[in-house]
Amino acid sequence: MALSGRCLCGEIQYEVEGELPPLVNCHCQFCRRAHGAAFTTISWVPRQAFRITSGEHHLERFIRGGGYRSFCRKCGTRLFNGLVSDEEFVSVVISTLDEAPLHGPTMHVNLESKASWYEVRDTLPQHDSLPPAAPKAIE
Repeated sequence: MALSGRCLCGEIQYEVEGELPPLVNCHCQFCRRAHGAAFTTISWVPRQAFRITSGEHHLERFIRGGGYRSFCRKCGTRLFNGLVSDEEFVSVVISTLDEAPLHGPTMHVNLESKASWYEVRDTLPQHDSLPPAAPKAIE
């Protein structure tokens, strides 16, 4: 089973093969700034399960430090993140999927830089940074 996703203008399309790994709400300042929102919901997908199916020539990377954020240069939609030095995982932005995930987020991460005006009101586990078992692709 493959899940499909795309940017806002539809020029870039991708697939995630297999079951979607757990979803995570990331509150880091970079996700907040990139999305203009209190947090971003992502999933750490093994790189071999992720592929761009069309529009790769529209894909742009913003590199900061050792990480990158990939987005459509036509409409600006951010699609996935990763580490320049480690392509084991990509963190797919869940809001770009065509189908709704079968499950919701499992935790909140990077609360050390959470927006001061936002209060987490659910009972999901909360982590000031990334939990030790989390893939490094979100950083």
